[in-house]
Amino acid sequence: MKIVGVIQRYSPVWIVLSICLLLMVSCTPTAPQTPADNQPNVDLASIPLEQALSSGKPTLAEFGWRTCIPCKEMKPILEELALEYQGKLNVVIVEVYEHEELTRQYEIMVIPTQIFFDSKGKEITRHIGFWAKEEIIAQLKKMGIE
Repeated sequence: MKIVGVIQRYSPVWIVLSICLLLMVSCTPTAPQTPADNQPNVDLASIPLEQALSSGKPTLAEFGWRTCIPCKEMKPILEELALEYQGKLNVVIVEVYEHEELTRQYEIMVIPTQIFFDSKGKEITRHIGFWAKEEIIAQLKKMGIE
């Protein structure tokens, strides 16, 4: 008789816990995710900024950090741009906490900060915060990059 009383009293709790458990399980990916075929093969954060600036091509560098929310939102946009402008534009992500000297050199105060450099490595313009892909493309067109 006592066990039935305990079950009746705590049954709403068990129902809520069961629902939460089901939601957690259903939101967890069951197989490892693989990058789409149209994604660049190179990690944009692994490309040294100095190398990109000395390549003779314009460069878009984003100074950010992997846990920053707007930086996370920018990453797929930057990856798409790297693919779409391959051979015409270098796209680089500079992780500020791994490259503190570069962060100081370019006087980065807020992340994400995107900087456009011309083909000679000279800074053309910079933007702070999330930057929509369409607006970046408009800036590329102003720079003569189609």
